[in-house]
Amino acid sequence: MKKFIATTAFLCVFLNAFSQNEEPLSRSEIKLNVAYLIGGMPEVSYEYLINEESSVGASILYAIDNDIDFKFAFTPYYRFYFGKKRTAGFFVEGFGMLNVTEEHYAIYYYDVADPNSDVYYENNNNFEKNTNFALGIAVGGKFLTSSGFIFEIYGGIGRNLFNNNDYYNSDNYEFVPRFGVSVGKRF
Repeated sequence: MKKFIATTAFLCVFLNAFSQNEEPLSRSEIKLNVAYLIGGMPEVSYEYLINEESSVGASILYAIDNDIDFKFAFTPYYRFYFGKKRTAGFFVEGFGMLNVTEEHYAIYYYDVADPNSDVYYENNNNFEKNTNFALGIAVGGKFLTSSGFIFEIYGGIGRNLFNNNDYYNSDNYEFVPRFGVSVGKRF
């Protein structure tokens, strides 16, 4: 009986010491899309790791450059990973994207009575805002260091569900890109 109690006590102390050396499982990531940042559209993402091979997340993009038609995007996504590390390696992503575009147009006119008249136009301060929702797919790869830093690259395409066929809306965005070269941290 003494051997049983001594063995049980030894196992409890050993398992307790072993469990204290393990680090808690990190389940969150925050990332910055460097490719869009350079282009004048910073995009920040948060990703929650569900299990060893899947995660959910959301990205917010906002254009700070006035010359860009693509003004805002909110993109929730689901990823399935095929790598050997926990939620790292090659992945396939399904996403939805709420996007807002602002399309500028100019109005041209001339004097119909005088065929030799010059063409006049109003300035380019005329614009139309369009809000749409796209569904799409992307593929990519995530690389993870032992200290939890992340580098990922991905690309994909989505299709807007509500296309607007206005007269001035000649650049009607039927498809939206999903592209990124991101750096971040797992915590």
